[in-house]
Amino acid sequence: MKHKTIAVIGLGRFGGTVAKMLASMDHEVLGVDIDPEVVQKISPFITHAIVADTTDEEAIKALALSQFDIVIVAIGDNIQANLMTSMLLKEMNMPYVVSKAENALQGKMLKKMGVDKVIYPEYDVAQRLAQSLTRDHVMDYLQLSKNISLIEIKVPTFLVGANLKDSNLREKYNLNAVGIRRGEDLEVPPNPSTILGEDDKLLVIGNNSDLDALTM
Repeated sequence: MKHKTIAVIGLGRFGGTVAKMLASMDHEVLGVDIDPEVVQKISPFITHAIVADTTDEEAIKALALSQFDIVIVAIGDNIQANLMTSMLLKEMNMPYVVSKAENALQGKMLKKMGVDKVIYPEYDVAQRLAQSLTRDHVMDYLQLSKNISLIEIKVPTFLVGANLKDSNLREKYNLNAVGIRRGEDLEVPPNPSTILGEDDKLLVIGNNSDLDALTM
């Protein structure tokens, strides 16, 4: 894995968690927040932590963020600060800016500013929870596009003791198994001859209607 330099602006619950996770993956992480207490608390867990008001053009320029591969704007409790920071970053031609949005309107504004990727953490978590609660055997869910999703499911009863080669998933359900999770191990791509056990998980990709046929 290529190690990257990543700046996270806004070190609240979401931004702080992202910054710590990235640092644990051996990426170089700069954390930025307006609150000195927040910066002090996270400082031992990431590469660098700085107090700065990123809605101030001179302050954000002083951070030299153009040297970073990715800048994540994780400010969530102040929409104005989120938008101002994102706008300044794009005006300064940052290589790749990811911004958190609280709602669709904010997301639309961020996209018009030229933000490279807009994320909706609360919406994504709610969607994944709803899918896992309403689809039988679904452990996790990721929507890849309007019509296509990737899901992790418990191996269906009819597949226990069988292998993917003989499962007819593609022929019967128009779905593709792209991985097998066995305990902590993940086999990607899966060996089509692997015998599936009742404790295994399958990573399956396909159209939502076809996934419904398998899991509902």
